[in-house]
Amino acid sequence: MHGSSMTDIGAFNEKLVLQTIRSAPDGIGQSEVVRRSRLSRQAVSLITRRLLADGLVEQAGRRISGPGKPHTLLRVVADARLAIGVHLDPAHIAVVICDLAARPVARTTLAPPTHDPRADLERIAAAIAELSRSLGASGPVPGEGEAETATHRRLLGIGIAAPAGLDADAGILRDPPWIPGWRDVPVVDALSAVTGLPATLDKDTNAALTGEIWSRHLDAVETILYLYVGHGVGSAVSGGGRVHRGGSTQAGEIGHLPIGRADQVCPCGRHGCQSLYTDAHVMIANAREAGISMPAGAGTTAALEALSAAAADGSPSARSIIGSHASALGEAIRILAGVHDPQRIIIGGPTWPALREVGEAEVLRALEGWRAGTSGVVESSHLGDDVGAIGAASLFLDQELAPGTSGTSPF
Repeated sequence: MHGSSMTDIGAFNEKLVLQTIRSAPDGIGQSEVVRRSRLSRQAVSLITRRLLADGLVEQAGRRISGPGKPHTLLRVVADARLAIGVHLDPAHIAVVICDLAARPVARTTLAPPTHDPRADLERIAAAIAELSRSLGASGPVPGEGEAETATHRRLLGIGIAAPAGLDADAGILRDPPWIPGWRDVPVVDALSAVTGLPATLDKDTNAALTGEIWSRHLDAVETILYLYVGHGVGSAVSGGGRVHRGGSTQAGEIGHLPIGRADQVCPCGRHGCQSLYTDAHVMIANAREAGISMPAGAGTTAALEALSAAAADGSPSARSIIGSHASALGEAIRILAGVHDPQRIIIGGPTWPALREVGEAEVLRALEGWRAGTSGVVESSHLGDDVGAIGAASLFLDQELAPGTSGTSPF
């Protein structure tokens, strides 16, 4: 580890032990932690004692496995540390507080972003404060540092998920689609200033995939392709347990991916770009043209829920509209699967739950050829329509607590 200090190595080992215990929600013996982490028994013993003393880990009974004394099991105290997730979606702002298992323990939904980012950030900060009070959660005490705060329900920080374009390193939203008031907004610094908590920013697609990996302990050796279905469709890919972000956090932007159709010309000048068939406003326009009843002045979420309800009631038009969307989505996934060779494909995003009942079968139909030639898994997300906010909280957990990341020690 050229250039690493002993402090760096110590923090890495602490995170490695914590992650190893966290990956076994039902409990794990110390000897198994030694085997999986490949650290010395002495190092693991020292770190687990500190984790127990700090309230991050607890004893979870005993297990007998073969001759000798029973093993004492260890498990993470999930609500010992909490992370906040904020999802800036064109349809709404979702705020959640998640525990170390990325399970929401408190949540709220706010009105969509406006043309006044400062007022929006104040609304978000007020929501965070209210949710924190409801849980009795605490952040760092000013002037004392994180090490001196309460050891139970300590707020680590805030993850922010938003549509691209953005500058994740600088923490700035540059030009997010469908959020017209938010141009060159330093959202990380601004939200940190009003909450007193550190924050991080990433694309909603990357956040969603991070949430899947973190909450489900997905195998790090898998290559995972995630399709995010929202106002538009985006993608994210992970390998080795890490999400691939590209050189400027723009990896996975697939709105102009040609899906082999020549019936429509995109404003970009090419034929058959995916967004012409999968953007939410396309479905809504088709639904209104087909005479499907929608609430007056309905926003995107309400309109898609009305379309989904019509499909569930057996409307041929509604089912055809969702089926057409899903068929185009499936074609895009088929192309991406050929590029990335994933072992797992996950479809999720805030609008997918409303489309899944009809859409999932159409996607699987489009992927029949790929599925026949691989043992790969195609599944829908288990995180529901809060996936962006849960993923955002997972971003911060991953940044702070995953081995090899730049976050501080978990203690």
